[in-house]
Amino acid sequence: MVRSPAISLRMLAMIATMACAPVALGAPVGLVTDVDGNAMQGGEPLKLLADLPSGADVEVAAGGRVVVFYFSDGTEWTLAGPGRYRLAVKAPEAQRASPAPQRKAAPAAYRQFKLRTDRIAQGGTVMRGGEAAVLLAPVDEVVLAPDVRFAWQPTGAGAVYQFELVDDKGNRLVSSETKESEARLPDGVKLAGGRTYYWSLRGRESSGGAAFYRATEFRVADAATAHRVHAAAPKPGASFSERALYVALLEDVGAKSAAREARQALAQERAASWAPVR
Repeated sequence: MVRSPAISLRMLAMIATMACAPVALGAPVGLVTDVDGNAMQGGEPLKLLADLPSGADVEVAAGGRVVVFYFSDGTEWTLAGPGRYRLAVKAPEAQRASPAPQRKAAPAAYRQFKLRTDRIAQGGTVMRGGEAAVLLAPVDEVVLAPDVRFAWQPTGAGAVYQFELVDDKGNRLVSSETKESEARLPDGVKLAGGRTYYWSLRGRESSGGAAFYRATEFRVADAATAHRVHAAAPKPGASFSERALYVALLEDVGAKSAAREARQALAQERAASWAPVR
């Protein structure tokens, strides 16, 4: 029996459509830890610390280089341009005549690195009145050392602030007045690892304006978290990708201020943009 040419043409059209259809993307398999040059994913420039799902295609321009950290086994893969790569579950796969991805083990501290799906559930900053005296740090985050520096945006010359620190049992640890836009713990006040604390600021806007009250919370890292972060701290001469991984770790444990400072330092070395904080 001879098949109808029309049927054959329809089948060919269906096959062509299936071949051009986008690949369904799965769960994140990797993290972008370095982008040197031009690289694209999904029609958009690839960003540092962006999650890459399985099935994603990454295009690296000539002279470019991308490093992807794979969660499954703690390995780093370098993708060189010009090339196109598909992020398979276990490793990147070169497409067409692209250079083969280069594999190496990540630093030991990241071999078992897994992104947390849960986040610290902490209350947001309470604001009453105007927008004066925005609290800067620590705000809804984990601090890695108990020697905490409290900072806020000043309201103007001559302003006086009432600073207060309370522990998670309601005990008032510090109550002081200052004209500065920061405060330190006085001698004799020690914060315990793994505990949550609350701090607040009262005062008036400059020139006797409206009164304000700000309050937020933070947590001191427990011993295990502090040890993990200390062990992962990059040594002098560490690669850009390792230092980017360290930023991801800081963000993962909730150390937002430390992560922000580390991002800012790395941003001076790479023109690539950064993915939003996870």
